[in-house]
Amino acid sequence: MRDPAQLLVRFPRTVVLAYLAATVLLGLAALHVRIEGSIESILPRHDPAVRYYADIRTAFGSDDIGVVGVRAPDLFSAPTLTKIARVTDRLAAIEGVERVLSLTNTVDPAADVFDPPKLLPNIPPAAEDIAALKAKLAVTPLYANNLVAPDGRGAAINVVFRNLTDAEYADLRIDEHIADILAAEAGPEEFFYTGASRVKQAAVRLMRQDLLRFTPLALICVLLILWFSFRRVRAVILPLFTVVIAVVWTLGVMGLIGKPISLGTSMLPPLLLVIGSAPAMHMIAAYYEQIAARRDPPTAVVRAVHQVWEPMLISAFTTAVGFGALMISQITAIWDLGLLAVLGLVFLTMTSLGYLPAALVLWSRYGGSTRETAPSPRLEQLMARFGAQAYAARGVVLTVAALIALIALVGSARILVDSDFLTYFDRSSDVRRNHEVINQEIVGSNPFYLIVEGGAPGAMKRWEVLKKVKDLQAFVSTLPGVTGSISVVDYLELLEKGLNKSGADDILVDENGKVIEAAQPQTFWENPANLPPVLNLIAGSPSTFKAVVSPDFSRANIVVRSKVSGSRQIEDMLARIRQHVAETFPADLRVVPTGNLVLITGTSSGIVFDQIKSVSLALLVIFAVMALMLLSARVGLLAILPNVLAITVFFGILGWSGVFLNLGTSLIATIALGIAVDSSVHYMWRLSRELRGESDQAAAIQRTMRAVGGPMLYTALALAGGFLTFAGSGFPIIRNFGILTSVTLATAFGANLLVLPALLATTKIITLWDLVGVKLGQDPTRTIPLLRGLRPAQARIVVLMGELRRFPPGAEIVRRGEQGNEMFVIVNGSTEVWVGNGAERRQVAELRRGDVFGEMALVRQYERSADVVAKQAVEVLTVDERFLQRIQRRYPRIAARVFLNLTRILSDRLQRMNEALVASPQ
Repeated sequence: MRDPAQLLVRFPRTVVLAYLAATVLLGLAALHVRIEGSIESILPRHDPAVRYYADIRTAFGSDDIGVVGVRAPDLFSAPTLTKIARVTDRLAAIEGVERVLSLTNTVDPAADVFDPPKLLPNIPPAAEDIAALKAKLAVTPLYANNLVAPDGRGAAINVVFRNLTDAEYADLRIDEHIADILAAEAGPEEFFYTGASRVKQAAVRLMRQDLLRFTPLALICVLLILWFSFRRVRAVILPLFTVVIAVVWTLGVMGLIGKPISLGTSMLPPLLLVIGSAPAMHMIAAYYEQIAARRDPPTAVVRAVHQVWEPMLISAFTTAVGFGALMISQITAIWDLGLLAVLGLVFLTMTSLGYLPAALVLWSRYGGSTRETAPSPRLEQLMARFGAQAYAARGVVLTVAALIALIALVGSARILVDSDFLTYFDRSSDVRRNHEVINQEIVGSNPFYLIVEGGAPGAMKRWEVLKKVKDLQAFVSTLPGVTGSISVVDYLELLEKGLNKSGADDILVDENGKVIEAAQPQTFWENPANLPPVLNLIAGSPSTFKAVVSPDFSRANIVVRSKVSGSRQIEDMLARIRQHVAETFPADLRVVPTGNLVLITGTSSGIVFDQIKSVSLALLVIFAVMALMLLSARVGLLAILPNVLAITVFFGILGWSGVFLNLGTSLIATIALGIAVDSSVHYMWRLSRELRGESDQAAAIQRTMRAVGGPMLYTALALAGGFLTFAGSGFPIIRNFGILTSVTLATAFGANLLVLPALLATTKIITLWDLVGVKLGQDPTRTIPLLRGLRPAQARIVVLMGELRRFPPGAEIVRRGEQGNEMFVIVNGSTEVWVGNGAERRQVAELRRGDVFGEMALVRQYERSADVVAKQAVEVLTVDERFLQRIQRRYPRIAARVFLNLTRILSDRLQRMNEALVASPQ
């Protein structure tokens, strides 16, 4: 099969044109990607509670209601009430608004159930109208709790929208129309506006701003880091094109499958730009390493591809694991981010291993440069010194790392979880300020539903069931933060007052014609027989009361208004409601809290469990990959420990700083873990190469840092700097994500730079590709006695744990008289054994594959008694005491077999020597 790297060099123009053509096609599809700020994207996927809420919205209407708050020096002045009436009418005229309810247009069934007048019948109101309004509000909590602030200086205008999609709401420009109306009517009254639809539209605007801001910022950051790293035009432009192509492909696929940019995926384009710089930098660094070795550009490209494709694929896989672990989350926004990021990583790998090498060849041909040069080696020398110092001072390094981890673990115990959607906005933002003013100073603007499930049609007509509903409302009103509630019971009581008032003017006479003073009518609470007539009024107009009771009276809805929004307070409130229901409601009556507020709050516990599951899954898979790659669970653990330290530091910062664990910060640990392992993979891979034929591990670590320390630093700067650009987001949640991810990745780089060499101070590193690549010839476990009884893979491990040396024909492997402490096993080729000097020098033996020589030096450190010379090209495995200790520590089962074989070899040699002595003449 032809080498793919050779094909890239042979047909670079075809490869580049193919990539560009695919980019154009997918770029056209990317133009159709929508931006949505739907709150539903942060709710759990396929959750029965979400489906139940959708059913409730269909049955009782949406809790997505806009609230216009009014604050006035004198709310009940005629000019202010007139202005409220005018605003109410103008809001009702906006296309997309179904109805508007305020003090000035709400009717009063308590005055006349059959022809209810308005609470405020005349506009502008007369003094007596205002006095009557105040009196009605004082005795009717249904109005007072939902239309007027407790201090009497504020009022709420409730705007009920038609069932609109987010796109329809935006196309109708409802927010802009409301803002224009309120701006025109301001002074001396203040107007505020909030609601789920407004919050969603504000989120969409901020996401657009972030995309327009961060995408170029991320590009600029990558450009600067590339220039700082390589100081070459092609090392800036070509990696940048490599990353941009992958981003366009990802957005194109999103456009093709109809996946919008949402609250979770809004950071995806700049995120991919930042992450994509890492593989591109490793390819460029490998290319210039080959250029520094004075190779021509095509050869340098081929060798660079051969050098990095294996660790790059492993790194891409581990990074994909970090993002893919997000897909265990039930929250739609997180799941989408995980899926699309994995797709983007696939594209980044394809462009880094395909487009970039081909483009490098094309540039060398047509870029106008006659001679390619490598960047200055000063940084590489600095990294090498860091590696050597960390290796030498490993005790101090590991002690400091342990102290940092301990402090971080203590801080992690202080982590707080909150899923309040309003915290996604700055406190100074209009959308949050308006919401908090209305919520805290006027009426609670955070509604949720308590659905009473009767189980059968007509259940809500039973007096005892309605009494339970009333008692539940009374209990809910005592909870901190609840500002009011509405249920069918409130309307029944209101209608009963109207019925009683309608007959209050009737004159009653006895059988003698004398006028009888009418007795005070009993309420249906006092006499259940009075309930059916009132129920008939509601049953006769089901559409009027659909918000509080189903047409068949099988279930009822209690609409609760609250001014709390923090998930911990809401969870406490819901827990107390559930406990009250469990203690007071019969088994056949079920009460189900639901609504956006309830569902979003419910994600708090999900965020914690998802964080634990995603981090655990990512750690487990990445550990398995590293252990497999390095052929040792112990070494795999050592390789990921620096990155685990970085994640621990992140959790510590989260706890000590008081930043909430929420939708944004819950992403950091798994994403950072997957990204940070990139440095570990390239480091370990290069170290395995440097340790081939090297007995001085400190020197190997120093050379490793010289080779990969620069790219590690470049990618760390690009990643940390790229994520730091998110600090300018209009969303605090994105700002925290960017800052904390940047700090975590910088910590991971420091840990890989200092802690990793200290951990690997006495550990031999080999990789899976080393295992596959080593050639031991046919049946090594039969033809090489030291490897007898081992499986082929185990035999290769033995060879890789030792030192495999190669000698050309005629080379002296050992010399007579030298002090030795090692023996040799011939793996390939043959040797001659010579004794004596001058004329007495003679060959006494010829050794072939599997034969052993120098064994007495291993056992007793004797002087060599003969010369061993390579007859042809020969490979020998060096076995010394250090090798035996290493294999015993890492692979005790393999070591047991090797020691047994070694004992047999020495025993056989001793037996032959004894036989020779016995056979020799006295």
